[in-house]
Amino acid sequence: MKIKFLSEDTLQDLRVNFETYKPHYYQKDDAWFDAYFKEEGRLIESKIEFEKPELNFGDDYLVSDYENVKAIYDSLKHLTVSQATQERLWAGLAHVQLRDYINYRIAKDIEKKNDKRIQSAVFFTNGAKRSLFVHILARLWWVGYMTYDENHRENPYWLTEFFCSADFSARCVVFFSSNFTSNTAITKGILRALVELRDEGVDIKRAHFVEANKYLNISGGAMVLDLLEEDEVKEMIEKRLRKVFGFEKKKVLN
Repeated sequence: MKIKFLSEDTLQDLRVNFETYKPHYYQKDDAWFDAYFKEEGRLIESKIEFEKPELNFGDDYLVSDYENVKAIYDSLKHLTVSQATQERLWAGLAHVQLRDYINYRIAKDIEKKNDKRIQSAVFFTNGAKRSLFVHILARLWWVGYMTYDENHRENPYWLTEFFCSADFSARCVVFFSSNFTSNTAITKGILRALVELRDEGVDIKRAHFVEANKYLNISGGAMVLDLLEEDEVKEMIEKRLRKVFGFEKKKVLN
């Protein structure tokens, strides 16, 4: 199977005329969408091959979000970063090849006719970077890309599992809103520090993610963050969080 992009005209038509088309989103009107996308020029078939992932449609999002990050990233791991920033790619998948996932994941918003969330789930409405972690499909790939640990042979998704363990939607926006968290070494260094604290019994909250971002943002004025190794980031963040929140380091007993 090849990924189908929306043509630019189609993307703009759906965005600009959302008020007209929104009843079809509310009704999950597959017949209308299928007919719409059959019209000439609506879709552009790319050269990007992919195997349609088997997505999890379970009731517990804490489980399904994690499983779906793995499924989407495994299926589309060969995307380049440039390709993965394209709205027409993600909007195409959302409207055509993976429409069933959209209807599942934002079912409550569709039921409530939450137009703002429906639009942000299928289009980029929050700026270039933020949209990657708000769009209902793009965020799955990007969380996979940013947390996948190829050096962890037993489970390269161990950091992904931690990230998805609570407040997935909120964590996506809070954690990846800073420019420096586009660096995977920094991202994984922060998450490793948080995992270590969690393993010591700390209940990881939004405030810990915020403080880690805040501290690196301040530190960025005195050093080039992109030159830091993953281990250095982990040490910096762990030390900072222990100081700010008063976490004592667990003593190792011989």
